[in-house]
Amino acid sequence: MLAQYLDLTDQFNSNPDYEVVIDVSNYDYCLIQPIGEDVNLFSTIDSGAVQGVTDGNATTATNFVSVAALELANGTSYGASVTDGTISRLAVVGRYVKIKKGSPITKLLVMLTKIS
Repeated sequence: MLAQYLDLTDQFNSNPDYEVVIDVSNYDYCLIQPIGEDVNLFSTIDSGAVQGVTDGNATTATNFVSVAALELANGTSYGASVTDGTISRLAVVGRYVKIKKGSPITKLLVMLTKIS
């Protein structure tokens, strides 16, 4: 198993829209743990690419839609938001995931996992 651990707190809080977009295309799932605020989840497969000019990337990604994550505490509840302090598992359902909230957060932790 390959895992990448990210602390996205500074990136999230420095964005005026209080959001962060991450590329999850090489992973099987990600775990998300917000601390201090609930967050909303969105995903897209649209990289914002211009054919023949660019492949697009997380900063140009567009056409995000809400996606649901599994709350690990109970293993049954799915929601398009992750509750403060809980850990939720999001199966990779697109190339990019946007984590968003309208205010600063205390901590935003993400674990990206690839099963070998």
